[in-house]
Amino acid sequence: MLTIAIVATIASLLLIVLVALLSLRKRFANGDVKLIGASARVETALTPDGTVIVSGELWPAQSTNGEFIPAQCPVRIIGVEDLSLLVETGH
Repeated sequence: MLTIAIVATIASLLLIVLVALLSLRKRFANGDVKLIGASARVETALTPDGTVIVSGELWPAQSTNGEFIPAQCPVRIIGVEDLSLLVETGH
């Protein structure tokens, strides 16, 4: 009986962790959609990887065509790949 109780408890904990992780992933994915089209400012030069500031938050980013984008340059977010924003300049 004790073995069944232990297995049931472990299974329940794993299910709770799985649901929590899926919930966090869904929330992040919904936030990604809201970022597309937003303006940002380059914080550390994109070579092509660097960071940008979006709504006061620092995000990893990369230029879409591999171009160098200097710090303080305004950019537009055109996509999200993994946890990195894909950005381009306005020209």
